[in-house]
Amino acid sequence: MTNRAYLYVKAFSDLGSRMDAIALGVVIYAATGSAAWLSALLGVSMLGGLISSIFSGVLADRLDRRSIMIVTDWLRAVLIISLIFFPSPIMILVIRFLMGLMSSFFEVSFMAEVPQIYGNNNLLRVNAMLSRLSSISMVIGFLAGGMLYDFLGFESVLLIDGCTFAISAIVLMRMKWNHTHVAEGKTFKQPLRQITSDMREVKTYLWGRPILLLIFLVFLFDTFGSASHNLGVPLLAEQIDVNKQALYYGIIWSVWAFGNVITTYFLPKVAFIKQYMYRTYFISTILMSVGFIAIFSTTYLPIVLLFAFLTGLTDACAMTTNSTIMQQCDNHIRGRILGISSLLGKLGFGVGFVIAPMLITLFSLSQMVVIMHSSVIIVTIIAAILYLKQSKGVIKYGSSNSYDERAN
Repeated sequence: MTNRAYLYVKAFSDLGSRMDAIALGVVIYAATGSAAWLSALLGVSMLGGLISSIFSGVLADRLDRRSIMIVTDWLRAVLIISLIFFPSPIMILVIRFLMGLMSSFFEVSFMAEVPQIYGNNNLLRVNAMLSRLSSISMVIGFLAGGMLYDFLGFESVLLIDGCTFAISAIVLMRMKWNHTHVAEGKTFKQPLRQITSDMREVKTYLWGRPILLLIFLVFLFDTFGSASHNLGVPLLAEQIDVNKQALYYGIIWSVWAFGNVITTYFLPKVAFIKQYMYRTYFISTILMSVGFIAIFSTTYLPIVLLFAFLTGLTDACAMTTNSTIMQQCDNHIRGRILGISSLLGKLGFGVGFVIAPMLITLFSLSQMVVIMHSSVIIVTIIAAILYLKQSKGVIKYGSSNSYDERAN
């Protein structure tokens, strides 16, 4: 099996995770009849990811990333299958918390290792493919999860998900690439002191590359704003037709995902994007937020779907360029950079999910989305202006105060 084929294996694993998210949500709601338990299900998974994001980057730079990926895949397989035998609400929350921990360790290590697996010259192409497959797995996973739950029960969904993690681990064990080794001089004889030293190194690295700080700031607000439409889409679907809420909810996200897929086919071929990576990220983030504001400006379904498609186009561009920018960092520190990115993403999303319900009690649904996504637009415009003042054109990446927007 070629290394490229693993992208499909990972997408299959992601599909399984989407399926179990649906199944476990139904199981815990059926057992408790409480929306609070549903919120807790999302919350504990996010908390697990948030906590592990603090350490996942350090481990990804000090240990063998391939080993981290394999171990966390096997652990996730065991954890999710164990719920077949112990499906109590408390156990579901415990497992989801641990799954959040493991998933963050895996994702940070995988994304940090992408340049080693596929080569620096293929980053934009690979990230576009990852974004495309993620969108496809999201749509199919949500649909298949509900159908399999209805026909075969939650046990079959969890078993399939567990098998996808096991398959991923087996494939990784068979893959060959020039991966990082712990033998390269990095150990954990004094963990606390070394973690502190590692984070000081990150501070020095970022301080010499202020554009990365701007990217982090935009990403933080981007994930904050995303909480508004994640909360808002089911409410918008209800406003369109209360009797077909679930149908329209699925259709809106499916059309958005279709826009994602279309973008990822053309993204690696656009010369401007390859040459001006940072500018593309800023522009696509602004257009993405404008798109989500437009989606919630009406309840007329054809217009909603049109804007959902257009927003999907720009959202995929923002996600892909962000990943590519992070992966252009030096290999010895890339894991920690991606760990910080993961931490900020989960932090922004979590804060957004606290703020959004508060805003919706004071304003209408569309106004809540406008408020939260306007913050994304304003911060991104400021970051873009600061970047343009600093860069004054494309300068070769590698010095402490310059950046190369180019990607292959």
